[in-house]
Amino acid sequence: MMRVLLPILLIGCVGAGRKAPERAAHPSAGDPSDHAEPGQTACEAATRSWPSLPDLDRTIEAKMAAGNLPGLAACIVKDGDIAWCGAYGTTSVSDGTPVTTDTPFLQASVSKLLTATAVGMLAHDGALALDDRVDQHLAYAIDHPGDPSQPIRTRAVLAHAGGIADNDPVMDTYVATDTDPTLSLAEVAERYFSTEGVDYSARDNFLGGGPERRNAYSNMGYALLGHQVEAATGRGFADYTRTAIFEPLGMTHTGWHLADFDRADLAEPTAWRGGDYAPRGHTTYADYPNGGLRSSAHDMACFLAMATRGGTLYGVEVLPSDVLVEMMAPAYPDLDPDQGLGWYYEDLGERDLWVGHSGGETGVATDLFLRQDGSLGLVLMANGDWGREVPILDIEDALIAATSGL
Repeated sequence: MMRVLLPILLIGCVGAGRKAPERAAHPSAGDPSDHAEPGQTACEAATRSWPSLPDLDRTIEAKMAAGNLPGLAACIVKDGDIAWCGAYGTTSVSDGTPVTTDTPFLQASVSKLLTATAVGMLAHDGALALDDRVDQHLAYAIDHPGDPSQPIRTRAVLAHAGGIADNDPVMDTYVATDTDPTLSLAEVAERYFSTEGVDYSARDNFLGGGPERRNAYSNMGYALLGHQVEAATGRGFADYTRTAIFEPLGMTHTGWHLADFDRADLAEPTAWRGGDYAPRGHTTYADYPNGGLRSSAHDMACFLAMATRGGTLYGVEVLPSDVLVEMMAPAYPDLDPDQGLGWYYEDLGERDLWVGHSGGETGVATDLFLRQDGSLGLVLMANGDWGREVPILDIEDALIAATSGL
């Protein structure tokens, strides 16, 4: 299996005399003095009363049918608030439970934004340093076999430039269905990265050359970052992100493990194969910081609203604005001008690029993006996949068009 969704939208070539798109996100929506009322979460404070948008509803439902998507939820963030959310279809083709804006969907690679945020928080707090070795808190060294003299730095791993490869046959052994994995994240990291590990391969777990030589998307790099958080804090990655990000913001339908949820509430990943729906069950990953988050559209819109406001949502600071701006900036522009620290730039059909992340699995399609100034953002998640991507992109175009009336 492949647990990668590379950017799906193509950025057009820049013709002679045409200015190249800027990649300099500095989100600053909303009023920095905004605070939640007593007893109110930041997420609740950021949630407006949502208007009825029947034309948008009809468009989304038609495009879902064209894309063979059983269920979908989406939100629009405007001027730092959650201006609208909608839910459509069913969580499972077998029982017909309606999707709601609180239905948790598998987020796939959008999960990496939460992992990158956790690393950025710890770097800001001084618990780790982005330009130090990624193994700085581990009990074993991680040297790149192509160039052991060049350290694998945390910054490089965040930007997919650490020279770490995805060994798919090994990664498949970290997957479980309808149950949480038995391997811990620490065990996965040691098996894969320690030279004594049972899954270690100098040839297959690393790219040729060495670190910071090229940009190559790396799921296992993000699994390593998750374990780095554990080593730096002495806490499980899931526990740290819950208490440092989810709970402070009020993300109450978000977690990394099936044990965090009532299984009946989850959207089931569902592929379209041979002219019919093919339910996939609830897949989980022992290397979960790279793609194992489950969250609702409303919760992810809370995270997005925080980002559009520069890192603070109604008095809850997740990241200082300057740290968030650094993470959104291209990290190695000579290797990939679109790739920041977790965040990357994408063309959503406007003059300027947006910044965010996509996610994809068999039976899963997710997007989370914002304009560079933070004035607008969108969240989309479906329990169908990108096999027919045009209808999903049409839905995103419709979401953007609908914002003029919000």
